[in-house]
Amino acid sequence: MKFIQDIKTFFGKRRLNLQAANIHKKNKLVSFDQMNEIGIVYDAANKQNEESVQRFAASLREHGKKVFLMGFVDQKVLPHTKKIHIQSEFFWQEKLDVFNLPDKSKIGRFLSTHFDLIIGVYFDDILPLHAMSVYSKADYKISAMHENGTRYFDAMIDTKNNKDIVNLTQQIFHYLNVIK
Repeated sequence: MKFIQDIKTFFGKRRLNLQAANIHKKNKLVSFDQMNEIGIVYDAANKQNEESVQRFAASLREHGKKVFLMGFVDQKVLPHTKKIHIQSEFFWQEKLDVFNLPDKSKIGRFLSTHFDLIIGVYFDDILPLHAMSVYSKADYKISAMHENGTRYFDAMIDTKNNKDIVNLTQQIFHYLNVIK
């Protein structure tokens, strides 16, 4: 079974890379003060990481930003512990196509919302999360360092071996505040 999933993911990566190459990148980063809408994509599998992402989103909201969260749960069905709110959604395996890419018709508001910035708050190369960044209507996309990530993001933060979500969000917040 894992072998079949690996084949699907392989072809999904190829398909996403082709789609990413055909999308005209906007690369329009405005200063943090001018940003209004920020989207965050993250791996919702780890409760501690999810809480860190929630705190990061809350700190952005304290700065007057509208923040929308999109978490990926790598399970067949959404666990009962995950609640969809007005400012956050989840997607899971049921919402993926045969190539393990998000089925755009099964995803909620996230893909139709225009964002000034998409922030990828995850470290592993998770194909569905990469795809959400590519598919989003965002002027600029930033994430942790990912192999071949330049296809999906405009900027990446290298945290070296420190794979801590809090450290990553602090680094992203710092760089966003430095840009004028």
